Amino acid sequence: MTPSTEGCDLLIRNVLVMDAGRGWSTERVDVEIDAGRIASVRPTGATPVAARRIIDGRERLLVPGFINTHTHSPANVLKGIGDGADHREFMWINQADTAGRSADEIRLSALVGAIEHLRNGTTAVIDHFPEQGFKAADVDALASAYSQAGLRACMALRIFDATYDDILPAAGFPQDAGVPNPLDPPDAQEQLALVEAIASRHDRTGHGLIRVFPAPSNPLRCSDRLLVAASDLASRLDLGVHTHLLETRIQSTLAYQRYGHSMVTHLDRLGVLDERLSCAHVIWVDQSDIELLAARGTTVVHNPESNLKIGAGFAPIASMLAAGVNVAVGTDGANTNDNLGMHEALRLAAILPRPGESDRRRWPTVAQALSMGTVAGARALLEPRLGQFMPGAPADCVLYDLHSPSWTPLNDAAAQLLFSENGSSVSTVIVNGRLVIDDRQFVSLDVDTILREARGIVRSIRERNSRLAQAVHRITRDLLQHH
Repeated sequence: MTPSTEGCDLLIRNVLVMDAGRGWSTERVDVEIDAGRIASVRPTGATPVAARRIIDGRERLLVPGFINTHTHSPANVLKGIGDGADHREFMWINQADTAGRSADEIRLSALVGAIEHLRNGTTAVIDHFPEQGFKAADVDALASAYSQAGLRACMALRIFDATYDDILPAAGFPQDAGVPNPLDPPDAQEQLALVEAIASRHDRTGHGLIRVFPAPSNPLRCSDRLLVAASDLASRLDLGVHTHLLETRIQSTLAYQRYGHSMVTHLDRLGVLDERLSCAHVIWVDQSDIELLAARGTTVVHNPESNLKIGAGFAPIASMLAAGVNVAVGTDGANTNDNLGMHEALRLAAILPRPGESDRRRWPTVAQALSMGTVAGARALLEPRLGQFMPGAPADCVLYDLHSPSWTPLNDAAAQLLFSENGSSVSTVIVNGRLVIDDRQFVSLDVDTILREARGIVRSIRERNSRLAQAVHRITRDLLQHH
């Protein structure tokens, strides 16, 4: 790919660059970006290049934007809620705070998250949306938000047609609640038809930044027929599939009770365990599961901070990496870790396995951790060239200001990106070749207005969902008493 005769769209001159293709070592280069893609990476000053915009990169580090491979946009406005609750309680608390949102509330919640993602150097997300089912207008609002923000986003539309047995209390949903159970299973065929219609309308729109994937909530909450149909739909339309998998011990127990073998084995026997599938959490697996995941090319999305906060467990990441599993990283929703910072998630991904792993050769390396946040997530997005600076690759990249304390002095750029930086040094963010943050200023978002409009969302939703909140309180009390 070469820039036009009038010059490329953007030239980042004399910049330190670092990516997986360079083994996360630094090199000083000129980077040309044209028509949304990397046009060339060449030694600084090798050939004079005309450009419509030139950025001086002398005191900057250029890296691929991080990919948050599992998050939930409805939770973006739910920070600080439910600390001390376990997974089942969190799931129910979430219902009262997310059910029945208007299109504008969906849009604002997504925009609040997009601001945080971009400010912290994240340029792409897989948004597992929403909890209780969705309408076409809901997804239209979500797509509108991501297009406005300029964020690369996969709208992974959550579907299910079975009960949430893993979180229901023994007494079930209160029959005298006066409101329906928001997790009552909807019709499977109607959901699949809606996903297909939405994909035909939104997939690869917004200059190719918007994707639509079918996203089973969790295999336990879906019939085998729905899981196979979602996989077939993805294969037919060249989509991915995204799901939660074995986040909690009870999910593993239920799978063995139901199938007589692990859930990973069951998915493989159904023929849905493949390279299109990405699975969040994947904590309660054994070595045979891990080897099967590696053999099928399935992506595991590690969510270390969320797993810790709700006490779900420790994913065996060192064993997965040793087996060759493609391990990506996500923050999960902001209600289960209270931030969307990929720097923090990647740092935990690198260090959390160490106390339990006596062989230091199996500890995740800096290069592996940074690759989890970039090229591994790109595979889940079905964008294999994303996350590397090579000609023709999508130009999703971030400039860090090396004047900040995190980088002073510059001893080891990769190690400092992982262990020292927290996102506060991000100065410029480029998505698909377009500047979305330019010298710390958002180009297309009125941040103050968005945040002001979002401040009343939770109060308004809780007033509207007061009966549901009362039912949820009874459920969480029952779960706590019979823990």
